Amino acid sequence: MLNRVNEKVWNFFASVDLAVALFIIISVGAAIGTVIPQSIEPEPVIKFFSKFMSISSAHKTYEIISLFDLNNVYHSWWFTFLLFMFALNLIVCSIDRLPALIKSFKVQPQPYPVQVLDKMPIKKTIKIKDDRILEKIKELFKNKGFSTYFFETQEGFQLQAKKWTKTRLAVYLTHLSILIILAGALIGTFFGFRGSMNIVEGTGLNFAISDEGKTIPLGFEVRCDKFEVEYYENSGIPKAYKSYIRIIENGKPVKENTVIEVNHPFTYNGITFYQASYGFQPTEHAEFRFTYFDKTGKEHNIKAHFEEKFRIPETSVTASVIDFSPALGIDEEGRLFNMSSEMINPAVLVSFEENGKKTQQWILKKIPETWQTPYGKLKFNELWGAQFTGLQVRRDPGVPLIYIGSILMCVGLFICLFLRPVNYFAVVKKNEITFYAPTSKGMVEKQIDEMINKLEGDER
Repeated sequence: MLNRVNEKVWNFFASVDLAVALFIIISVGAAIGTVIPQSIEPEPVIKFFSKFMSISSAHKTYEIISLFDLNNVYHSWWFTFLLFMFALNLIVCSIDRLPALIKSFKVQPQPYPVQVLDKMPIKKTIKIKDDRILEKIKELFKNKGFSTYFFETQEGFQLQAKKWTKTRLAVYLTHLSILIILAGALIGTFFGFRGSMNIVEGTGLNFAISDEGKTIPLGFEVRCDKFEVEYYENSGIPKAYKSYIRIIENGKPVKENTVIEVNHPFTYNGITFYQASYGFQPTEHAEFRFTYFDKTGKEHNIKAHFEEKFRIPETSVTASVIDFSPALGIDEEGRLFNMSSEMINPAVLVSFEENGKKTQQWILKKIPETWQTPYGKLKFNELWGAQFTGLQVRRDPGVPLIYIGSILMCVGLFICLFLRPVNYFAVVKKNEITFYAPTSKGMVEKQIDEMINKLEGDER
């Protein structure tokens, strides 16, 4: 009774049907994970579904999704269970079939009954007179890399030519590669982390916040020295943005002037940082940076905080920034307004004072005509320390295994697809040769025609 149960369990996990079913379910689950925002926080998920339904329906949808962990697919218990089942299925399938395959390599070939050969899809007969025909056929197959076996039968001499017979093992190489990839994915899930960090320009952080909202110590400080955004001309659409990063460990800089851009991540101590987002966040340490050109053309760099007075070099004029707009615009009635929170068209309102007389002027970073003031040319360069760079942080110790598994999978699939076992048969009778092949796929028929042409050519 127990053996019968064990046999049923074994056959269940050794089933190819189970493998196909699990593969389909895992694929569907992974596809869902790419569509639904993967976030523990409800806001991104609700915001996503509110595009297609009312806000109340989006809240109810989120409750259902959260119940089945569809907003955290790759870390959910059911997805992990499916991967485990798939791995178990592959292992049992391999153990069930591999010994028989290896044993078959040790079995000596036997002649096939002519009735079996006659049912093969390719059968071609030629008439030929040549006493050395057997040696010639053997030489032809040998030149093409085949192993040959001869048998004397009632119909004449039967020749079997085989090549790439052991490439059938490539299926198990593919199985092994899948198991390695799954192991890498599970290691990354349970021993790695994924989080994010928003670093204001001019500051640093030594921790990230995980997707679950937990603080993850990094063991070193990531400092953003500068952040830049480049926009398309006459547009508010960002073209590129980059962070200039410095790594500080044990109080000493160990990496400097490191640039992180979209699609150009940076890795340190096994932790990879990806450029993900940015934003405007004025801080107390933010400073306005100007270049003043005096009457002789000499340049003077000026730095000042908001409402902090500074002197215009070589003059008795004092100035201060009393207003700032990251995206200054003008409406149809000529009134100024702020178009966006992004640095599309940054501008400062500067108050000048000379001998008690005050004047004000907007100076726009991108419009040189506004740099000319009654007291000389004052160029507004940037507001440094008022933007933050959003970095996605990831540590995945399973990545090396995934790379190894991927390479093995490519090798296994290449062998399975392009180096499949090839078998030819030939029966040599008096003045007649008949070639057989169990398949008509690929180059099989063409190779037989080439050998026939060669034999007929030699006879002529």
